[in-house]
Amino acid sequence: MTIPENLPRIARPPRWHWLLPRIALALLASLAIFVLVLGAFPVGLMRGLVENRLSAALKTHVQVGSITRDGVFSYTPIVSVRDVRIAQPAWAGPGDFVRIGMARVRVPVFALLFGTFRPDRVTVDGARIVLIRDADGRANWKPDGPKARTSESTGPSLSDLTITNTQIVLRDAKRGLMIAGPLTVDATRGLRLSATGTFLDSPATLDLTGGRITGIDPAAPYPFAATLASPALHMTAKGQMNGVLDTRHFTAAIAAQAPTLKNIDRIIEAGLFGTQAVAVTGTIRHDGRDWYVDRIGGSIGRSRFTGMATVHKIDQRTAIDARLHATQLDFDDLADAKGQAVSAQRRATIGPRVLPPTRINLSKLWKTDGTIRFSADHLLSKGGTVFHSLSGTLSLDHKLLSVSNIVATLANGRMTGTARVDHRSGPPKLSVDLRLAGLTLEGLIGQPDIVGGQVRGHIVLSGQGDTVREALSHASGKAAIVATQGHVKRIVADVLGQNLSGAVVHAIGGPSQQVPLRCLVANFSATNGVLVPHPLGIDTGSSVGRGAGRIVLDGERIDVTLAGTSKSRALLRIADPIRIGGTLSAPTVSVAGAGTTDKPTPGALLKVFGRSLGQALGLTKTPPDIPIPPPATFGYERAVATALR
Repeated sequence: MTIPENLPRIARPPRWHWLLPRIALALLASLAIFVLVLGAFPVGLMRGLVENRLSAALKTHVQVGSITRDGVFSYTPIVSVRDVRIAQPAWAGPGDFVRIGMARVRVPVFALLFGTFRPDRVTVDGARIVLIRDADGRANWKPDGPKARTSESTGPSLSDLTITNTQIVLRDAKRGLMIAGPLTVDATRGLRLSATGTFLDSPATLDLTGGRITGIDPAAPYPFAATLASPALHMTAKGQMNGVLDTRHFTAAIAAQAPTLKNIDRIIEAGLFGTQAVAVTGTIRHDGRDWYVDRIGGSIGRSRFTGMATVHKIDQRTAIDARLHATQLDFDDLADAKGQAVSAQRRATIGPRVLPPTRINLSKLWKTDGTIRFSADHLLSKGGTVFHSLSGTLSLDHKLLSVSNIVATLANGRMTGTARVDHRSGPPKLSVDLRLAGLTLEGLIGQPDIVGGQVRGHIVLSGQGDTVREALSHASGKAAIVATQGHVKRIVADVLGQNLSGAVVHAIGGPSQQVPLRCLVANFSATNGVLVPHPLGIDTGSSVGRGAGRIVLDGERIDVTLAGTSKSRALLRIADPIRIGGTLSAPTVSVAGAGTTDKPTPGALLKVFGRSLGQALGLTKTPPDIPIPPPATFGYERAVATALR
């Protein structure tokens, strides 16, 4: 039969219409076979792979005796690993880092398939773990390479953990902590670690307890408590983790007592310094990489303080935001016995100093930034101090330290201003800009019957050095004080005006008489640690004086001469000017060899009289060190404005 050519043709279905179903069926069959294989995978074949992978990751030899699984088919098999030995890294010496007799782990196969190994049930029996850290901080439990970031979203997964016949050994040379003891985790008592050894060469015990880990919700709060007891430090922490063994997220109440703050720093490693005996309590939180000190308080020596702080880790840097308040503060408490002994030896060698030896080298803080607001209500000092309280704000940014809003109150008046340490390059550079206000001469000198008056001042200095003392010993700038509207004892004014006859008359007839102190200006310009008066002038109701000389901050030596003239006719002038010497901590004053005591000897007074009489008669000539000012005031208003500028 012939088919007509003009009939329509029936279209054939495309090839992919019948090919796709067959491909899908093959894929489903392959997936089913793969899933079945996963459920019955012979894990023993992985022993060599596990050894090689662990050896490469830990950079040491790893040996696994056997790997088996319980049951023929399961997607959450119990995998048993026996006779595991992980050698110590070469730098830690011979021996094993980890030895495990037997470990049983329930492994979620599909989670492992997607790259996460989070077992929920673990049993360990017959293990010994030796943790080693050297003095430089290198630890066998930390990888040598870059630190891997831990996902913040990864929560706890352990619902069951049992550990028996296990020994933990810790040899931490950086902390000075060497302990060993048994670790158990069971359904009855929970987690227990009782270790003994030494801390800083003193006998020590470490007790760590936690809740049971048997049939629990891994994300439920997990309680823990830890105590380190030693003559060098007694420290306790009690709180709860956000989940089982979640050491990255917890809250705890802490308490610590130690002979020095440096011993506590051995444990927390915050870069703290040596102090007198310390006792603190507080509440802390750890959230990922960040720390929160919600409350802290206690004592260091006889200092008492409270505070709070946050410590954030941002990349490789640490950012601190803290508030510290001391009801009383003794700066001597901020040095331990060794530091105080060094200071005492230094004082015995070079004598007492006014400029503090406070270290300002910031080389160890190159990864630290932050702000600390501090205040001290009452300052203490064994030798006494003119300062009553202190407050300010300390800011640190890439080795640039700024102290702003400084307020230091004195017995009368206060000091305000700023200070800065720049250690971004070269030696530390110290700059201070301080103003004095509300002070009185009688308060500073402690002799209200001799002199009194309102004092103001302005200090602007900058220099380089590792300590405040060293930096100011090479500082340049200015240091000025002025006093106005005061009084001075008449006999002192006579001595200033080199009026010997007036001094004798008033010493006999009016020893308590006073005259106005119109103005005192001491404006010192500083160059490389040497202060030169520019000017040094005094105007009283009966005399005018000018000064010359210098103060050398390197050694704090004073060499200043005051020469003056009386505003009234002097029948007999004192031959020599007043000389101020000694040091800033122990200044001396002498007039023509009369000595530096409050009550000159008769011989010294006769010497003054003889030299002055000889000069008056033309028998001796003693040219003054500085020009004697005329018996009239000079432009003190302008001098005061310049000094306080």
